[in-house]
Amino acid sequence: MESTLESHDVARKTTMADTEFVKTGNNLLLKLHALMRISRTYDSKNVALVQFIQESLKMINSFIEREGSFSLKIVRDDLYINQQRLRYSVEGFNSFKYLLTQWKKRFIGEVIFKEPVDERMLRAFIYTLVDLEEGQEENATLFNQKLQQEGISAVQVNPLEQFEGEDGVHTVRKGDLKDVAKKIFFETIGTVKEVVTQIRGDQHADVRKLKRLAQKMIHIMMEDESILLGLTTIKNYDEYTYNHSVNVSIYALAIGRRLGFSRETLTELGLTALFHDMGKSKIPIEVLNKPGALDEKEWALMKKHPMAGVETVLNLKQLGEINPKMVIGIFDHHLKYNLTGYPNLYHKKETSLFGRILQIVDAYDAMTTPRVYKKTPYTLEQTLAIMQKESGIHFDPILLKVFVNLVGVFPIGSLVLLDSGDVGIVYKAHPDPKWIDRPQVVLFGKDGTEEGKTFVDLSETDSDGHYKWSIIKTLDPNQYHINVAKYFCA
Repeated sequence: MESTLESHDVARKTTMADTEFVKTGNNLLLKLHALMRISRTYDSKNVALVQFIQESLKMINSFIEREGSFSLKIVRDDLYINQQRLRYSVEGFNSFKYLLTQWKKRFIGEVIFKEPVDERMLRAFIYTLVDLEEGQEENATLFNQKLQQEGISAVQVNPLEQFEGEDGVHTVRKGDLKDVAKKIFFETIGTVKEVVTQIRGDQHADVRKLKRLAQKMIHIMMEDESILLGLTTIKNYDEYTYNHSVNVSIYALAIGRRLGFSRETLTELGLTALFHDMGKSKIPIEVLNKPGALDEKEWALMKKHPMAGVETVLNLKQLGEINPKMVIGIFDHHLKYNLTGYPNLYHKKETSLFGRILQIVDAYDAMTTPRVYKKTPYTLEQTLAIMQKESGIHFDPILLKVFVNLVGVFPIGSLVLLDSGDVGIVYKAHPDPKWIDRPQVVLFGKDGTEEGKTFVDLSETDSDGHYKWSIIKTLDPNQYHINVAKYFCA
């Protein structure tokens, strides 16, 4: 056990290094994204452009000094920085998608900065890039010729690589289901953020995209629900509101699937979950992000968000005819099963099915997520124990049982200690309910990293019929500084 936990020190250092790489890579994407957009609208003397060029230069040249060179390459639907695949962050997804799309349209597959560059070189690079005509396969050659004419030898451009089975540059590769799910997950978070921002600014909100994304999540759920459930371990502290809405939608869809809902009803449930906190767009940021307890006035304001959410959704004309189940579900999501929650009711009524589902999944994700007023969340095991005590009071007892059977006694993302002395993460619930306490687990590599990781099924037995592995207890990943989410994002 001691040696296993010692290996987590190595894992922690590796995680910190990975985190720094992701942060640097995403910051570079944000800068390049901004440069391309600004340069298409303004001339080279624009103040904002000059600022982004200077900031980009500092980052690129610092990277070159540290690594020897800087390359950004497209391989299918992924971006690689110096041969390392970039795992984009929530806030970096839009920039990732923009660069991927714009470079593919121009048949640009790789850019290499072989040595430090100055402001003139970077400016020439950006303007040459955006001026390229879309759909021209010879663009990389033309790009290099233009750079040579400008006397720039520090930058090299390579054409986009085509792979067998791809039908043109704009074809979206089906690829691995896990990669598809990740892209849908991050894109949905980004779209929820866009919609909330538009609503907050009294702008026209394009919500049709959310409906398409909800339908895509349903498709993934039908194929392998454990992939999306694994992604709910991603808890982005800075993007809580949007990340939370997507996690709640995934859990709600998983329950709806268990209840036998049709695809149409699942779409309505998924959208209801994505919209459940839209009313918070009407609450001042300083109240939403207050680190301490809310005072009486602030709490009264907060309790209005379900009703504000109903009004907001009813005004989203692009949704077309809205099923009453959706708005009632939003209204009900804080009522509690025994109606002691909020908003206050003048006439008692039964909470709706959508509302009772949201009460469970909203609470579960909120309790397991770091918040501005609670930096260390409850563990998954603690959360389920608290929720089961509230069965019949806060939560519908039958739906809560469905949810517990769904996530398992040891939910996906739980850090567990096995009787073999190994430490691992619950990766997938066992498909057979009789082995609800025997999930599939990914064990840490012997050096504490993902290298050499092993997947084990705790329902497996030896020749004598004894289980090969059993869980002794769960561990708190915060205590061991283990980022569980990275095992589902890799």
